[in-house]
Amino acid sequence: MNYKQIIAESWAYTQGNKKLIRWLGFFPALFTTTVAIATLLYQLFSFKSSYIFNEKDGSFLHDVIDFSSSFIQSHLSLTFPLVIFLLAFGLIFFLFPTLAEAAAIQIIARERNGQKSGISAGIKHGASAYLPLIEYHAMMKAFSFMFILVEMSFTIRYSMNFFLFLMPIFLLFIIIGLVMTLLFTYAIFYIVIDGEDVFTSIKKSSSLVIMHWKHTFLITILMIIIGARIVLQVILVFLIPVLIILVTGYLSLIFAPAVSMIIGGAIGLAGLISAAYINGIVDIFSYSVWTFTFLKLTSEKEVSARDVFVDDIGDEPNTTPISA
Repeated sequence: MNYKQIIAESWAYTQGNKKLIRWLGFFPALFTTTVAIATLLYQLFSFKSSYIFNEKDGSFLHDVIDFSSSFIQSHLSLTFPLVIFLLAFGLIFFLFPTLAEAAAIQIIARERNGQKSGISAGIKHGASAYLPLIEYHAMMKAFSFMFILVEMSFTIRYSMNFFLFLMPIFLLFIIIGLVMTLLFTYAIFYIVIDGEDVFTSIKKSSSLVIMHWKHTFLITILMIIIGARIVLQVILVFLIPVLIILVTGYLSLIFAPAVSMIIGGAIGLAGLISAAYINGIVDIFSYSVWTFTFLKLTSEKEVSARDVFVDDIGDEPNTTPISA
C-alpha cells in the first residue's frame, strides 16, 4: 500500500469537492464548534466560580439558572422565539452531524469506485446507516477523550481528593479508549458502506486491524491526522471565547457597552465561521483518507492456511521448504 499516494489522493479529492466541504463539512462543523465553544465557556466560568479561584465556593450553574429566570421575567416577549431557536439548534446538532458523516462517507466511497453521487444521493444512502451510527457513537462516547476531560474537570471542581481518588479510573478509561479507537478504526465504514450492524462492524474492524498489522505505520499516520484535528479544534475553540472576552473588555473602555458587545460579537462570529470552515475541511479530508484505506484493505483477499499457493511461473503448488 502506498501511504503517501492515499494521503495525496485524499487531499486532492478534498480540494476538488468544495460542495462536499460546504454542506457536509462546514455546515455540521458550525453546530459542533458552537457547542464545543459553549462547553468550554461553561467549564472556564465553572472553574472561576469554584473553590479553586474563590474563597467562597459557588456554582456557575446556579448563576446561569438565576440569569435565565431574570431574563425570562424581563424579556417575556423574546422567550418563545428564543426557546424555538434553541430547540431547533439542539435538534439539528443531535441529528445532522451524524447524517452528514454517513452521507460524506457514502459519496466518497461511491465516487472512489467510479459511481456518480451528489449530496442528495449521499444523504439518501447515508440515512440507512443513521441509527446504527448513532448507536455506535453513543457507545463510544463514554470512552472519548473529550468526555473524560469533562468528567475530570467536574470531579476537580467537586473535590481535589475525590479527583485524585478517581485518577486511576480516568487513566484506565483513557487507555481503554485509545485501544478501542485503534481496533474500531473501520467500524464506521462497515456500518455506512457495507450496512453491517454495530457489533458485527466492531468485530470485523478489529479483525481487519489485526490482520493488517503490517499497515501499522499507515494507521499511526491516520491517528496523527486525527490527533492534529483534535488539537486544531481545541486551539480554535479556546481562542474564540478568549478573543471575544478580550476584545469586548478592551472596547468597553472606549465605547458604550452595547457598541463593544456588538463589535465583540461580530468578531466572535467571524472567528466561529472561520473555525467551522477549517474543521469542515479537516473532517472531509479525514473521511477521505479513512475511506480510501478501508476500500483498499477490504479489497485484498486474505489467504488462509488451507489455500494452495500457485507460482506465477507454473501450475504446481509451492513446496519449497522453509530454510533453517
